[in-house]
Amino acid sequence: MPKSDAPPPKLGVSDRSQSLIVAQQTFHLLTHVQSIEGITDETVEWWELRDAKEHVVYRESYPVAFENGMFESSVGISANSFTTKQGSGILVHGMELPSAPDSGGWVQVFGFKYGRDKYAADERLFGPFGPPIFIDGEFLDIGTDSFRPTPTSFGGATATVVHDVLKFRVWTGNFNIVYPVLINWITGKLQPAWRCIETTSKGQVERCSYPITVEAHRDKQPTFVRLFPEADDGFTPKHVIVQPQSKIEYLEARTPVAWNEDAKAISFSVNEDVWIKVRIDGLEGWIHSQEDFEAVGLPQAG
Repeated sequence: MPKSDAPPPKLGVSDRSQSLIVAQQTFHLLTHVQSIEGITDETVEWWELRDAKEHVVYRESYPVAFENGMFESSVGISANSFTTKQGSGILVHGMELPSAPDSGGWVQVFGFKYGRDKYAADERLFGPFGPPIFIDGEFLDIGTDSFRPTPTSFGGATATVVHDVLKFRVWTGNFNIVYPVLINWITGKLQPAWRCIETTSKGQVERCSYPITVEAHRDKQPTFVRLFPEADDGFTPKHVIVQPQSKIEYLEARTPVAWNEDAKAISFSVNEDVWIKVRIDGLEGWIHSQEDFEAVGLPQAG
């Protein structure tokens, strides 16, 4: 319903179809789009993913409202097929505008359960691998988990198990981590790629190490950091001088990441217990406090 007494604008309606190939089968993404005549403003009212027999695999719809002769909010939908080491599927991307700062919209994975082992064996095995993932950051790409391989023993020999993952950029407050989400082809679900339990001076902590990306803003004055030998403030730190010309390398982060999931959404976020491993003029160690983050050019933001 309109929010003012002004009449709703004149609308155009169109149905758009996109073909997506998965396991030599053709799927279709159908979007029902409303647009306002005379301007470029448009929004998706509903979308469907259909299989090769035109059966509806999944459908989602959104309310349409107007404000000042325009859509109060607009939804954009796109999709692409993908192939990985262990399977293939469809990734649907959604974005609603206006959105919160640093919102990356959402992505939803569809595929054949059991991956390559059951390609097209039973059309009922194709479907969503869970609800949409709502992104506080950015979806990067689909790849393999090679940063932290899982060693498994087979008759005394060690083999590396490679997993298919979705990779996301997640903001910590000072820098970004790269967070992997496992595509579990056996269960047909998404889950955290890593579960790590670490013993610290405060007891057991569930946290993992993650690759990082930084945008450093270094101070032009000398300063110092407290450099810990481990990501644990129960150890005694070294006080290391940081000169404006010091070479600082940002190696990895260690932090808990909260995974939240219900029937409608998956989300994840970093809490405040963040450590980063740095190398300052060849000396490696861990830092933890906001004062030390600022000293290496990573002040809190956002």
